[in-house]
Amino acid sequence: MSRKIDPKNVPMSAFIEATKWPDDADPDDTTALLQCLIVDERTPSSAAAGQHMHRNGQFVVALSGLVGLRIGDREIAFPPSSAAWVPPGLFHEGFLGEGAVSLYCLINPDWARLLPQHPYRLLLDPMTIEMLKRFTRYPVGYSLSSHEARLARVLFEELAGARQLPLSFVPLSPHPALKRIAEALVKRPGDGRLIKEWANQCAMSERTLARLVVRETGLSFGAWRLRIIMLAATHHLLAGECVEEVAERIGYSSASAFTAAFRRIFGLTPGMLRRGEATCLRDAAL
Repeated sequence: MSRKIDPKNVPMSAFIEATKWPDDADPDDTTALLQCLIVDERTPSSAAAGQHMHRNGQFVVALSGLVGLRIGDREIAFPPSSAAWVPPGLFHEGFLGEGAVSLYCLINPDWARLLPQHPYRLLLDPMTIEMLKRFTRYPVGYSLSSHEARLARVLFEELAGARQLPLSFVPLSPHPALKRIAEALVKRPGDGRLIKEWANQCAMSERTLARLVVRETGLSFGAWRLRIIMLAATHHLLAGECVEEVAERIGYSSASAFTAAFRRIFGLTPGMLRRGEATCLRDAAL
């Protein structure tokens, strides 16, 4: 017999925690036009500084795993190979799931003023991702006439010209019951339990859980669950797993059924994603 969860007594899960910047990093250093660094460590919830702002703008890039942002009362996760723009002065907090890897691209305030002053998300092609990774190896203090500065201008043009998408892909919620469900689905995307079973596990009625999900995420339970497991699917596809393996991992009976569902969400096939054709994603899909 399964043990029911009383949402009021469930501690906040640590499956996502605030990002921890490297000790030698200064997100408010405005001396460089553009600088990049890998951020793959987490800060325990009890020690997190909370939402804050920076003088620089930031592109928060999801390289692998569960990467996202808290902005106001929203918690938003986004797929690998995508990034979120955080303009200077916007209160936010980055978060990571266990084992996730993010890349932060800091944009000097002068250049940041050339970009929208609201957060949005964009899809990155493989060339741009490799350029971002390359910049993590460059020192911060390169001169404006250097080779690094010329590459920075090219990279900025690529980022500025990328298609803008709505910020939210997978809305998460601080509600203990929804946090527990999201954690379970991230860890085991093939978990096929129905909403009635999840509701029973959370000690609430099916109707109460359905209303809670809509209130907290703006999506139906089925749509919310599908986006969580598709987030996991993109991670495994980009890690090199074949479509058949990923379909089985996330609970689909066949590769064709998975491909059809993937296309409905993203507007392209899993194979197109792996070949770096994510720039053709339709705006309405996300």
